[in-house]
Amino acid sequence: MLRFPPSMLAATDVFNAQCTLGVFKEWNAACEKHNSYGKNQILECSKLMVSFYQKAAVGKITSVHRKYSMFKYGNVVKYKPTSFLLEAWF
Repeated sequence: MLRFPPSMLAATDVFNAQCTLGVFKEWNAACEKHNSYGKNQILECSKLMVSFYQKAAVGKITSVHRKYSMFKYGNVVKYKPTSFLLEAWF
């Protein structure tokens, strides 16, 4: 993940969250306007983030997964990752 600039990580994370919550299904002109990254630039980073999210509960370091499964933090790990992001969705 260090090969991506912080602004791309932030844009990708917001997009992945919106896809997970059902707000967006594709990278559109509004997304590009607000952060200047195109569809192809976001694709690789998005796929990596979703794959990390899917593996969070079974890896060697599961403390973050356990933390965000608590009621105190909104049980956010109960949201299923959007697997369509792992496919070529552009």
